[in-house]
Amino acid sequence: AMCSRKTHKWVKPSNSGDTLKFLIPSYSRKAISGQNNYLGMVTSQEMIENEMGYRGSKSALLAVKEQRVDGGYCIKSMQLRCTLMGFERNYQIKNLSKQLNKQYYSTLSKTNIIHNLKPWFITGFTDAEGCFSFAIKPDAKSKLKWRTSPLFVIKLHIKDIAILELIKNSLMVGKIRKNGENSVQYVVESIKELQVIVDHFKKYPLVTAKLSDFLIFKQCFEIIKQREHLTEKGLLRLIGLKSSLNWGLSDNLKEAFPNVAIVNRPEYKFNFIPDPYWVAGFTSGDGSFHLNIKKSDTSVSNRVSLRFSINLNIRDAEVLKGLVIYFNTLNHKCTVIKGNLNQENQYVSKSYNTVSFAITKTSELIEIIIPFFEKYPIQGVKSLDFEDFKKVAMLIDSKEHLTIKGLNRILEISLNMNKHREW
Repeated sequence: AMCSRKTHKWVKPSNSGDTLKFLIPSYSRKAISGQNNYLGMVTSQEMIENEMGYRGSKSALLAVKEQRVDGGYCIKSMQLRCTLMGFERNYQIKNLSKQLNKQYYSTLSKTNIIHNLKPWFITGFTDAEGCFSFAIKPDAKSKLKWRTSPLFVIKLHIKDIAILELIKNSLMVGKIRKNGENSVQYVVESIKELQVIVDHFKKYPLVTAKLSDFLIFKQCFEIIKQREHLTEKGLLRLIGLKSSLNWGLSDNLKEAFPNVAIVNRPEYKFNFIPDPYWVAGFTSGDGSFHLNIKKSDTSVSNRVSLRFSINLNIRDAEVLKGLVIYFNTLNHKCTVIKGNLNQENQYVSKSYNTVSFAITKTSELIEIIIPFFEKYPIQGVKSLDFEDFKKVAMLIDSKEHLTIKGLNRILEISLNMNKHREW
């Protein structure tokens, strides 16, 4: 979870109160790689500055400043508590305050610190946010005067760059690039690295209609991998496949290849929800934890309601029905579905081109949804919204929302949730 003005308590470190030395090695770019310091952990060493052990290349002498470990422990819930997260690439900067980019601050608890994502989480998040694409652009130097570039991309707001870092570290391929003022994207574009992407989604297949895009992309990848795209026949096959991928052909390509044979999209059929980590990944991308406070001039009661929802294109309606059934299997007390889909309209609603899945019953949220995401955590800034959502659910469950004090507490939480949260 990323840093915000409010966060939850940490477990008090065993060495709280001891001296903490920030170890900031400089390095030669050619001689070092990887992380020397343990991220998200408090390091305490008893030594004088000129006797510090090897923690990386020491080509320059750096001053070591003292801090207290107490900063890693929150006594009052309203206090801000952050853990320093270092990054190798910035270690030549001797001013510690300049070492950190604001998007890399973290307030993860020890129990939630992860270094790699589960494979099904990556698939679920890709179902929500990923894009399989390839560009075909004019190239005067090419024999056929056209250049092809396959791409796998996940584009997010910069506040969620930590998720992209986790995906990159887990797959061990790709790059993260800034894309505009407030956007970043994870990009995989070399044939060698795209093979890792293709292999991943063959083993952990996509669940939504995005599977059809991947199947087209995989055909394009194989054509390029076998270098068939360097022939006129291969290029025309690529253009035909591109016509059915994402937004189809650009006007320039339609004009340049008016007689290209259009390829039909692979038929998509939803099967089932494969894994709880898929749900966690998909919800991290497309899920929403919403708090609604109704105005009332007569009483305090019945002002607060919670809503967990996922909104998708109408083509993925079966996915949401599958989620309804999946959550129902987690607890027999849940009344989401009783053996069939006769009650699906209570949880899945449709409009012209969208479909929505929503659970608003407090008992179902407390018995099913909250325990599920405690066990299979959401990643990114949305995890903070989930934590606030959970706090309000507990206040409602204990009837504290019926008091002025409890309602004020909920109002305070709502002012820092979702789009109101500072990052």
